[in-house]
Amino acid sequence: MKNFFLTLHMISMCLVIGTLFLQSLSVVFRLRLKSAEEAEGLRKTQNRIHKFIYYPILGVTLISGTVLAVKTGVFTESQWIYWKLGLLVVLIALGIQNGKQIKEDSLPKKYAMMVHIAIFIVGACMIYLATIKPV
Repeated sequence: MKNFFLTLHMISMCLVIGTLFLQSLSVVFRLRLKSAEEAEGLRKTQNRIHKFIYYPILGVTLISGTVLAVKTGVFTESQWIYWKLGLLVVLIALGIQNGKQIKEDSLPKKYAMMVHIAIFIVGACMIYLATIKPV
């Protein structure tokens, strides 16, 4: 059962980070479009992806990660999990910001790109911590 939740968590985690990464990149691309019709069409597609793919996969990731952490007893053995949980909060906040940016252009292009870069860095750090598991 542990292998099932580990596999589910790894796949869903990659999908969450990948979806969020591509969504934030598409926000930056949308800000460069000249035609209002094209930008609005892309905004609708982004909004659907954010609601119907990102949030459900995030839920699966949180549930499978919680079950996996409880089954393995990682909270009593290691300190790295607390760093990963802190990065998870940052990643969720970046996802919320990305959702706001999809609905309305609340950030200028250069700051929207910084959100994109932050998602990449936080995601890479989370994968590093899960892979290396420092003490």
